Amino acid sequence: MIHARSPRVELVDIPTTVRHQLLCAVPQLRDPNFQHAVVFMLDHDEQGALGLVINHLASNAVDEVARGLGLTWRGDPTAKVRVGGPVQPNRGWIVHDDAHWDPAAQEIVPGLWLTTSLDRVLEGGQGRVGGDATRVLFLLGYAGWAPGQLDGELAAGGWLSVPIRGVTSPAAAQMGVDADWIFDTSPDRMWDDALRSIGIDAGRVVGFGGGRPGSA
Repeated sequence: MIHARSPRVELVDIPTTVRHQLLCAVPQLRDPNFQHAVVFMLDHDEQGALGLVINHLASNAVDEVARGLGLTWRGDPTAKVRVGGPVQPNRGWIVHDDAHWDPAAQEIVPGLWLTTSLDRVLEGGQGRVGGDATRVLFLLGYAGWAPGQLDGELAAGGWLSVPIRGVTSPAAAQMGVDADWIFDTSPDRMWDDALRSIGIDAGRVVGFGGGRPGSA
């Protein structure tokens, strides 16, 4: 079920903030929830951190989930829901690129909106989604970190940060991915592509050796 929440995230040389960046898990992270995960970070402050895994597929078809929510899916009939993380796996999130589809959506970065409640969508008769008009990711669950937990994992080398171009500082303008990349890239290519966008050969990534990230 889609619920209301207002997510918010920042990193260290390791940047000091990873808010609105992507985090790529290093291969040594053995937790199956985060194997080769690419996490779109929504929030990161002294109270903890929150993000959505965008490259892990669930077995549920988007069409099936959309119908259960009172929506009509106009996109790829084979599209699958993404597993956003191990926390609250029945909680739904919709990331999309249409500012008009949901008047209550939060713009998280330029060109990307987050819907956590469908009340305004259904009230406004905007029940059709997907296809040419609106690009969409449906996600269930999220990744959450307790205060200081993510900072420790970053310092230990458990994650590599990838900027979203147009969001971070001008110095990083040529590195990272575009907002469109989130919709245009197939999930099985996201981890390799994200690392390549910052000049890292995925086959040479080394980090720490374990832990249970993102499950606070």
